[in-house]
Amino acid sequence: MNAVLYPLCAGVAWVSLLFKLPALSRPGRGPAAVAVALFFLFMGLTFTISDPRVWALVDRSAGVPNLSLLLSQGSVIGVAATQLAALTFWAHDAEHARPMVRRQVVGFGAVVVAMAVLFALADLTEEDTTTAAIRFAGKGLYSVYLMLYVTAFAVTEAVLVSRCVRHARALEGPWLRRGLRMAAIGATGGLLYSAARYADVIAAPLGLDPQRWEFVARLGAGLGGILTLIGWSVPGWGPQVSALRVRMRDYRRHNDLYPLWAALSEANPDLVLDRQAPRRAVRDLDFRLHRRVVEIRDGIRWLQPYQDPSVVEAATARGREAGLAGADLRASVEAAAIAAALRDGPDAVTRPESEAPPHDTGTDWLVRVSRAFTADGRAKVGNR
Repeated sequence: MNAVLYPLCAGVAWVSLLFKLPALSRPGRGPAAVAVALFFLFMGLTFTISDPRVWALVDRSAGVPNLSLLLSQGSVIGVAATQLAALTFWAHDAEHARPMVRRQVVGFGAVVVAMAVLFALADLTEEDTTTAAIRFAGKGLYSVYLMLYVTAFAVTEAVLVSRCVRHARALEGPWLRRGLRMAAIGATGGLLYSAARYADVIAAPLGLDPQRWEFVARLGAGLGGILTLIGWSVPGWGPQVSALRVRMRDYRRHNDLYPLWAALSEANPDLVLDRQAPRRAVRDLDFRLHRRVVEIRDGIRWLQPYQDPSVVEAATARGREAGLAGADLRASVEAAAIAAALRDGPDAVTRPESEAPPHDTGTDWLVRVSRAFTADGRAKVGNR
């Protein structure tokens, strides 16, 4: 499992850090941004070192068996510490947050130093690139080392779950709230990992095999890591997703409005600013969509004196027979009235300009009318 999840987590972490770096070079960056960048760094180190190939290379280069165990688990402490620091900077102003974060750094630093001392004193001379975490559990000083590491991590993960959920309710920004909720779920995966490591320590005295639940540790670490990474990166790329979604929606609107706009502009070219406007637009989409909506509204107002109430009545009856109701029926009726007015135009009997206006002139409503106008083949008037 870790052959897939761990490299995936490492890749996501390094890519996230790469995208975060430009923001760190901008003036006015906050300390929370630095903490998040360090979080991505420690995540990348954790899962990169945990790869058996990298593990063996590091140990062989350093000449210290299982050194990668200390480095990867020390990076896990860094993962927990940087998340806590970021949340602290978000929750308090910089003046109050900095001393709090300094105390946190000192505490986590003491844990890592103690881990390094216990690791040096423990008997871990036999190299193991895949199962070292459970192989030595329950043996001598490594048990103390493991309990210290897991306790520090588990306590921080529990605090992170609570704070992420609380901040998700209080902070503004939908993507930030979504990210914090996802980070909270990821931290829950860290708690599953911690529970499995606690079980590793007591397995030997009870005569149990830790391999039986090792999948829980790997699943908690792997999936929890992915969710945590996504959660902390979402505020950075989420708004771009929203902007892309809005642009795609506006592109469809602009395209859907074309048949109705084309018919109106052919009937009265004076309505339009650019008579050669293309059906589809990529550049200046906001402006082109706005112009198309305004010109359609002007065209509908221009046609109002020529609309025949009998057409509206007949179109309403046909729509009801076809099973239309509500907004679909109103859009179909308005499209039929526009088509009839375009067909008859100034040759029709002119009605008072106080005729009832369209039900709506909003963009979404005009899109609905244009689709109805197109669906019944009315768009052949002026379609090009």
